[in-house]
Formats: sequence, structure tokens, C-alpha cells
Amino acid sequence: MLPLSYGLEVIHFLEHPHHNRPTIRSQDSPKRLKPEESLGQLNGSGEGSNSPTGRQKPVELLFKDVCVSYEGKSILRDVSGMVRPGELLAIMGPSGSGKTTLLNAIGGRIPMDNGIVTMNGEELNKQLRRKICYVLQQDVFFTDLTLRQTLIYSALLRLPDSMAYSEKIRHVECIIDILDLRGCQNTIIGDMMKRGLSGGEKKRANIACELLQNPSLMLLDEPTSGLDSCTAHSLMVSLKRLCAENKSLVVTVHQPSSQIFYMFDKLLLLCNGQVAYFGEAGKVVDFFSTLGMQISAHYNPADYIMEQVKKSPEVQEKIINAAIKQRKDHDYPKELQEDYYCPSVVIESSSPYEGSGGKSVECVHCHRQMWPGINHRNDERCEPCAHSLVWNMSQESMDQAQPVELRVMIDPDKKLSTVYSKVETRDDDDSGRSSWSEVASSTFSSEVDLNEEKKWPTSFYTQMKVLTQRNFMEAKSRMLSKLNWVQTLGLGLICGSIWFQIPREESKIADIRGWMFFSTTYWMLFALFGALISFPPEREVINKERASGAYRLSAYYLAKMIGELPLVMTLPTVFHIISYPMMGCYSIQTFFSLWGFLLLSTVVAQSVGLFVGASCVDLQVSVTVSALYSLSTMLFGGYYATTLPSWLQWLQYCSMVHYAFQNMQMVEFGGGPPIRCAETNSLYEICRQNNSTTFIPVEHIISQSGEPLPMWANTIILILFLVVFRFLGYAVLRYIRRPK
Repeated sequence: MLPLSYGLEVIHFLEHPHHNRPTIRSQDSPKRLKPEESLGQLNGSGEGSNSPTGRQKPVELLFKDVCVSYEGKSILRDVSGMVRPGELLAIMGPSGSGKTTLLNAIGGRIPMDNGIVTMNGEELNKQLRRKICYVLQQDVFFTDLTLRQTLIYSALLRLPDSMAYSEKIRHVECIIDILDLRGCQNTIIGDMMKRGLSGGEKKRANIACELLQNPSLMLLDEPTSGLDSCTAHSLMVSLKRLCAENKSLVVTVHQPSSQIFYMFDKLLLLCNGQVAYFGEAGKVVDFFSTLGMQISAHYNPADYIMEQVKKSPEVQEKIINAAIKQRKDHDYPKELQEDYYCPSVVIESSSPYEGSGGKSVECVHCHRQMWPGINHRNDERCEPCAHSLVWNMSQESMDQAQPVELRVMIDPDKKLSTVYSKVETRDDDDSGRSSWSEVASSTFSSEVDLNEEKKWPTSFYTQMKVLTQRNFMEAKSRMLSKLNWVQTLGLGLICGSIWFQIPREESKIADIRGWMFFSTTYWMLFALFGALISFPPEREVINKERASGAYRLSAYYLAKMIGELPLVMTLPTVFHIISYPMMGCYSIQTFFSLWGFLLLSTVVAQSVGLFVGASCVDLQVSVTVSALYSLSTMLFGGYYATTLPSWLQWLQYCSMVHYAFQNMQMVEFGGGPPIRCAETNSLYEICRQNNSTTFIPVEHIISQSGEPLPMWANTIILILFLVVFRFLGYAVLRYIRRPK
């Protein structure tokens, strides 16, 4: 594909030779919203030059000969269709006919075996895919956030940094009013366990999140499924109002009511992965009538056509063959016809003035007359036409014409030969608005825009700041729930009562070790399984937002670590403050040292939970793996078994509990009052050999379960555990568990 930008002056296409300038397509546009209801208007302020509304251009989506297969089974075969600005295209068909697969294919979310998808003539790529609004069938949200919080965080992430915060909030307010969500804006999203938004409100909230960028193209997968007829109709009315904003909407529906059916502008009917009908929705009944399939009076057309495509294979084949013949009708979109391709015209020069003395090329097959100055190759099949079918130019029109930016894209391999242009008048130079013709448009305003197009809507710092705040708000109600508070306070009091004011004697060493080991392992398991259970539902939200290009994975991962860090530290701190003084706190330094190692082991355990949760899709598998690792690391921690078989001793160095437990012993026995030897039958040889020895040296207590590493070495190893598992979790999300 070779784009060219020319500073030429033109009048119009030959189809409209009496016009002086290109106009928007001649079809009647939907009824416009009132100014105060228009998406992107800022309550009459007149501001908002940075608004997405001012930058987004109408989009013509075209998909042709789309073929998709999975594991050798053909799902879609030669499916074609298109939707223009201001139109609502409905994709209908029985269950298993390929509706969602087609939506994923034209949205660039699954690979195609064959076919092409274009937006304003530009083949779909990763950059253009980020401009598509894709509304999933499932309503995936953070359940503990309110609707308003969800929209505000989405606005802060998806709207550019150049837009003021107050302006972003005004966009949120505008969308809340447009989708009639004002009454439930302070209600949490909720789930099966927590009462929140209703099904219809969640559907509209899902659309509201995607509307923040004011996209020109929206793909919606089964937006009415699971809703009652009244709620579904209300939702479709909201979508129809978006069409009045000159947006292009593609919706998959299963079996709509007659009211909803008559809202569709275009209909694409699928049968066994093939096109059974494409055209105006109001003409589908006539199409079936020509096949001898008459509809009864007062019968829902949607129910009628669904019944026909579910009949015997012979009837289905009859309908599909009729749809193939339909592509040859004169009123069928020429862009979807098989002969809409001229391989003879190949642009070889990117200079608008090179070879200006050459003649224009006129072609019967491609229905185009190329401008003078374009190098070309002729083909035997491309014979000169009697008259031009595209461009007409006269001296009089040149004097009255406006500046134009012309983009020519010819791709013989993809069978794409349409000429696209964006025309801007002199009066619109400051406003940034453009006039769009039926077959002349461009996704970008110029080649400069292509170079300046940013991959992400906001900076890394903004993404991390907003995601940190959102992760903190989302996790706070989960990690600091009332039940967790009651559990922590109760457990702290129980532990303090069990080990209350333990005397510093040899017989009580096991009790002191018991408190340290229990504190370490309990909070390790609490953090590990807390991260493990909470990650699967969060991963669905992250995959959805990553697929839409909202932010970087690295920004999310750092924000998650920073946002949840104070929450992870809160409950262990409260437990330590309650239980350790009750056991006997003799030194402030020892108190804070034990607290620090307790928090370090807790954060390390959370890292393991994040890694396992990211690696295992099945929750049952992840729980099994985590239980096996955590219990093993407890067994090799040095408390349950002080001596290990020689062939298993190396496993203690893979236990994070081992290093934390060793450090806490060094701090407690080295920083607190010394431990008095037993008067008789001491377990320590130094106490038996020298009767003058009253207290047990700390190194003898610690080395009872093996020769320990220095405290600094244990600390470094724990930090390495943290870094390695965090990095592995990021690598899994980045390269293995990527969103589809």
C-alpha cells in the first residue's frame, strides 16, 4: 500500500459534476441530537478543543471475503459487509453461526485465514485497532468500585494528558446523562455476592467506558442478551442516538424484538458461517419473498428470517446461493463486488509533481481516472474508457476549488484500489473539521498525524498514578474488609494470650519460636492466597483494558505493587502491635526489627501468589500449586524438623520461611534479654560443661537447627525472592497470558 499526499485542487467526482466541492454521502443521516445532548459537548461552555470529539473522524468500515477457521474447522467463509458513518449494522444468525467470531475478526482480535478489513480504506493494523471501541458481551468490571469511580478512572486513563482534569470530568458527566446513568452513578458494580447495578445498567456502563474516547467505530457483542424487552429497547435507543453522532456501529444480536429490528440500518445475516443476506434491514423480507418464503402479517421479521435459516440444509443452501447472486445486483455496494479491483494501476511514485506532463490513466475495471503526474503501468485488461468515472476537472472549477489533501492507496495483493481523500475548506482550517465524501475519506488527517500519532493516550507517569489510586481503592474494601479486621484483632489477642509474658528460660525457647514461626507462616499464607484468589477476576479486567490500548502493562504492574503495598502491611502490623507486646516486648529496636522481617516475608509471599495466579488460568490448579509450595516451604523452614536427611537438606534453601525464621530468631534472641540455662538436664552442652554459665549464647540457640547464614545474607535472599517472583509474574502476563 502506497499513500501519496498531493496539494492539488479538485472539484468532485464525475457522478456529481455540477457540484463545486465534495459533500457527505447523499443518504439521509439519522436525526441529530440536541446540542446539549451531543456527545462531547461541554455543557455549552464552548470549550473542549482538546476533546476527542474534535479529533475523531467518521469511519467507514469494510470487511471483504473474511475466512476464519479453528483447529481445522471452518467457522467463517467469504463473509463481506460494510458500515458507513451514521449507520447501525446488525449481525444476526443462529447460535454457532459465527457472529462473535466475525466481530472479533473485524476488530483485529483473532487472525483471519483470508480476507481484508479496512477503515476508510486503510488496512486494519495495530495502531488502527486501538481506535476501535469493542464492547464485550460480558460486563467485566472491578466489582467494588462505584459506577462513577469506574468512569472517572477510565477517563483519566484514556483521555489525553493535554485535556484538563475538569474537562475530563465534564465528559464523564455528559456520558452519564446520555446513557441515563445518573440515578445509579454512586452504586457499586457488584456481582453475584454483592448487590450492585442491574443487568441493563451494567450493559450501559460497559458502553459508557468505551464512549469516553468518543470513538467513531463501535463493535458491540450481544448488548441486549440477558435483558428484558423494555431494557433492551431502551439500550438500543441509546445506541441509535449514538448513530446520530455520525458514528458507525456494528452490533451482534440473536433474536431481537420487532421494535429493535426496525432500528437497524443494515443487516448481515449469517448461516453456517456464510452470508445469507446483506443489505438494508427493511428489504430482507422482500429478499426472502423472492425465494418463495412469504412472511405472515404482523409477524416479527427477526423471528421469521431466523426460522428460515434454521430449516433444512436444502433451504439454507438456497438462501446462501441467493445471497451470492445478490452481490451482482446494481444496488449492491460496489466495494463488496468481486470485480471491484484493477490490478493494472500501480502507483510507483510518491512525488506529486514528478512527471507532470504525463497523461491520466482511465480504467474500466477500477472506475478511476488517475491524476496527471502519476507514474503507472498499463495492463491489457485496463482499456481506456470513453469518459472518466471519478475525477472531472476544468479551468473554471480550479479557480473556485478549495485546497485538498489526496491520499491514494493501491494494494494489488489485497485487492484494494479505492482513491481516498480528505477535503478541508479554508474556513475549517482553524476548527479542524473536515468534509467527508462517500468514497473519499482518511482515518488520519495527514502524513504528519501518522508520524505524531501516540501509541498510548497518556504518559507512563499518568498511567501509573491513576492505576495506583484505582488499585488502592479497589483492593481496600477487599483486603481491609470488616471480616479481615475482626480476624486480625481476634487472632492477635488469642496469640498474645497464649504466649503472654513468656519467661526467658531454656524451657520456653520452643514457645518463643512458636510465636515467630506462626506469625511468619500465617501472614505468608494470608498474603499468598489473598493475591491468588483476587487475581483471576482482576486479570479479566486487565486483559480487556490492555486489548483496548488503555495503558502499558508495566505501568499497571508497578501501580499494583505500589497501590497494594500499604494494604498488605496494615493487618500484619496490627497483629504485631497487639501480640508481641503481650508476649513481652523488651526493646523498641527488637520490636521494629521483627516487624520489618514480618512485613518482608508477607510481601514476598504475595509475590509468589501473583506469579502463580498469573501463570495458572484454572483457579483450582493455582490453589493446588500454591498449597504444595507453601506447605513445603513451611516444612523446610526449620521449626517442624530441626534435622533433615542429607539428600533433602538443600531444599531448605528454597524455603522463604527458612530465611525469615532465621532472621527473627537472631533478632529476638540476640536483641532481647538473654535466655537462662536450665538448672538440670540442659539441652545445650555449654550449660552442662560449665556450671558458671548462666545464659545460653545466641549462636548456640540459632545453630541448633543447622549452621545459619548471616542476617544480611538472609535479607538479601528474601529480597531476591521478591524481585524474581515479581519479575516472573510480569513476564508471564507480558509474553504468555497476553489478551486475545
